[in-house]
Amino acid sequence: MSGTTTDTGDSYTTAGPDKADGGISYVLGLTFAIIILLITLSYASYKCNRRVRSSSVPPDDNDNNHQFRNVTRGVDDDVLKTFKTFVYSEDMMSQKDDHDTNGSGCSICLADYKAADVIRLLPVCGHLFHRQCIDTWLKVHATCPVCRNSPLPVKLSIQMS
Repeated sequence: MSGTTTDTGDSYTTAGPDKADGGISYVLGLTFAIIILLITLSYASYKCNRRVRSSSVPPDDNDNNHQFRNVTRGVDDDVLKTFKTFVYSEDMMSQKDDHDTNGSGCSICLADYKAADVIRLLPVCGHLFHRQCIDTWLKVHATCPVCRNSPLPVKLSIQMS
């Protein structure tokens, strides 16, 4: 034996297949870890949102927490009394051309006006309604049901400096 070795190509080197095998397992492990992280975050988000929705139920009246109460304030009775009322007649309505008369019926109850119906005229927009219908509406809402404008005259005060 002369001391020379020949390379037959069957020798095993540690740099080749093991390095590629380690890279694949690293990528698979990282992908698995990211998937587990996303599932965990999704579950935590679901539980938090579920808890928030269940706690957003309005509190009992005995509770002192007033943050959930929605207060809508309409027009006072004293102000409603200042709005013009009259008894409906077709002759009067044909002569009335300075105000919009909503046609021949109340926009709230959708019934046509009849003789002897008491009608209320909103001062700013000029819309007409049955007195009972608009009084009930304005006690809850502070706007006209047709045009959504406030029926209260706006008073502007200009201050000179």
